[in-house]
Amino acid sequence: MRDDTPAPGYLGEFRTHWQPLAAATAGLSAGLSLSAYTNAAMGPQFLAEFGWKRSDFVLTGVIALLTFVFLPVYGRLADVFGVRRIAIIGVIAIPASWIACALMTGPIWQYFLINAAIVALGTTTTPAIYSRIVATRFQNARGLALAIAISGPPLLGLVAAPALDAINRNYGWRVGCVVIAVTIAVIGAVALALIPSDETSGRRAAADRKKDRDFRRIAATPVFWILLIAILLCNLYHTVTTSQLGVMLGDAVASGQGVALLISLFAAAVIVGRFICGLALDWLPEQIVAAVAMALPGVGCLLIASPFNSYAVLVVSVCCLGAAWGAEGDVIAYLVSKRFDVNLYSTVLSLLMSAVGVSSALGAVVLSRMLRETPSFAGFLAVAGVAALTGGALFLLLGRSRMPAPAELG
Repeated sequence: MRDDTPAPGYLGEFRTHWQPLAAATAGLSAGLSLSAYTNAAMGPQFLAEFGWKRSDFVLTGVIALLTFVFLPVYGRLADVFGVRRIAIIGVIAIPASWIACALMTGPIWQYFLINAAIVALGTTTTPAIYSRIVATRFQNARGLALAIAISGPPLLGLVAAPALDAINRNYGWRVGCVVIAVTIAVIGAVALALIPSDETSGRRAAADRKKDRDFRRIAATPVFWILLIAILLCNLYHTVTTSQLGVMLGDAVASGQGVALLISLFAAAVIVGRFICGLALDWLPEQIVAAVAMALPGVGCLLIASPFNSYAVLVVSVCCLGAAWGAEGDVIAYLVSKRFDVNLYSTVLSLLMSAVGVSSALGAVVLSRMLRETPSFAGFLAVAGVAALTGGALFLLLGRSRMPAPAELG
């Protein structure tokens, strides 16, 4: 029998698919993406407690290279076995890692090991995994739906940053670590419960496809290589926003509360940037939206590196970085859903998001070497800013390129 039920309209898709959207939003809120906000709040605490050198602490960003190893594997498994079975790994591992942080005794290798575990296991809770249940259901409002889902971490970060600062000041950073662990565990469990029961219905078809043929199709798509190079250039700055934001801003702002306010503004900018970008992707040429959004960190980095160091300039800079951070996940996820076979969504997105990890790790190495020569972040921010502007311009080359159909490969 033919199904004559009309497809839901733009807003109607939210009424029809609210459950997978809620599941993805909750899952991402309790996932690895939240680290940008928790690390920003806890990093200065660890430095003050244990006296670690900045040049050593910043090398934790190199651990992001593990995403290049693990994320493509998890992405492929999510396409084949479904999101719930993969995400549960991180839902358990990330809270356990924060409990381990609360038990640290001082050697920095402990923090390195904990972060390695968070990245190795926590990548199962990233947009490459959770956003699959949104991208495969939304059509007309896909950009806005992805924006809502990926806005979970900054929304939680917006609320959590000042609360966590207060907990650290009144009860100590170890209690702060435990609070983070409990919060993530509860929200993650809710996310798993909300994932629709039919979420794995397409995994048999995915499993039946030949893996080598899938990767040939990906490699034969010019847009994949444009995205890969652009992402590598645009994300050198990531190490600053994931683990060094509080430290970097602390150099420019004497008040701890002033830093907390800037971190909250960063989180708010992530949310605003994400929603603006999501709506723009649904209604405007996607390559232009992508170019503007991905070039924003270049503006933010160059402003902070400039001699104009007033609080107002810092606010603008942090907002640029936050807006770019917010738009980035939405842009990449949207382009993958539009330009590639949706059955390979997590496979392709995980490969591209791995490039974010590689770029971030490279940035961490460069920043560490620069900090050995001078305690200032300015030189690194100048390099990262120019790279981001260049990478953003590459998105204008996307044109109408899409993944070739299987028959086109012969």
